[in-house]
Amino acid sequence: MPTFAWSIEEIITAHPELFMEHSVAMAVALMKKHGRSSCEFEVECSGEALSAIGNEFRARVSWNELTESKADRMIRTEQRKPIVERAAVALAALLFAKLIPDCRLRVTQHGDKADFWLPDLHCALEVSGTEHGKDLQRRCHDKRAQVLANPLGWNGFVVVCCFDRRRPKIHWSHHRQEQTEHE
Repeated sequence: MPTFAWSIEEIITAHPELFMEHSVAMAVALMKKHGRSSCEFEVECSGEALSAIGNEFRARVSWNELTESKADRMIRTEQRKPIVERAAVALAALLFAKLIPDCRLRVTQHGDKADFWLPDLHCALEVSGTEHGKDLQRRCHDKRAQVLANPLGWNGFVVVCCFDRRRPKIHWSHHRQEQTEHE
């Protein structure tokens, strides 16, 4: 299985139109329990739009000392649930920055059934995080239905990040809207 090595701080320059610094710190707050300066995720991909990437790979995500010190403060500042969600956003942004470059992320409005629009791809992106491996499959299923209900009727990507202590994992999937018989 191929392994990619990336620094989480790279999303700051990859998405300069977004303020990702807090998401970076939140990701490190969760990843640091897996290793001193990096965390390795098993990444599973599914869907036609991701076929060129392959079905699975490892992502070794590292961080610097300054980010780690911010992560330590973040844990004392924020509640756990928003940390998990924003950490997942950071990892999703990293996947797109590295494997689907030049893909702009535009935040959606509350209630749009997705977290980001990907206007260059005419897709929606829904991101979710959990710390429990047992929740991963159910969460992927629920988020698939959610992203496909987006008000633009666009196809969708789902990224679910699992920060389980034993086995950190990311499921990245692409889903197409159902086509009618007349299309």
